[in-house]
Amino acid sequence: MIPIRTFAAAMLLSTMLAQAAQPELSPEDKQDHEALRALLATFTEAFNTRNLDPLLPHLHPQFTVTMVNQDVVTSPGELKGYLAQQFDGPDALLTDVKIKPDADVLTAFVDGRIGINRGSSVDTYTLKDGRVVTLNTRWTGTAIKDSGQWKILNAHIGLNAIDNPILDGMEKLKWLWTGSALAVGLVAGFLLGWMFKKR
Repeated sequence: MIPIRTFAAAMLLSTMLAQAAQPELSPEDKQDHEALRALLATFTEAFNTRNLDPLLPHLHPQFTVTMVNQDVVTSPGELKGYLAQQFDGPDALLTDVKIKPDADVLTAFVDGRIGINRGSSVDTYTLKDGRVVTLNTRWTGTAIKDSGQWKILNAHIGLNAIDNPILDGMEKLKWLWTGSALAVGLVAGFLLGWMFKKR
């Protein structure tokens, strides 16, 4: 068995080596990281309040966003239309959504003007029937520095297609319908048997 002190010393050494391996950020990189954090905050606030106007100046003219349901929007009009459909459309199921994205790593810069990042988000959906569903999503994002300003070029939001609360709810609903059908079948069988006996 490895002594606790030896294990602790090894962990401390590995942490120090990892920190030492990371290059020192330049003042420009630090400024860019702060600008991108502010951009993520603006994106989050816009979706949580459904007020997209403050976000629009931060969208690149050729931006694309793949939403959690895999719909793709490529213009401010499509983005506004997407949200209107989800909340106010004839088949709308939602009354509120709150997203809480968090980056996994510092943004990686390419040629000084492209920034690539990834992360996770805890998204809370309030349905019109009062149910609240929390989804753990993943996202990737690409920003581009345009005339000295960072703008969103691409964002993709993904959901675990195998393990998520929506599928769990559908599975429970399937078993509910199966149980109901079985109960109806038993009652119908009993009634038919009773009628034939009466004859």
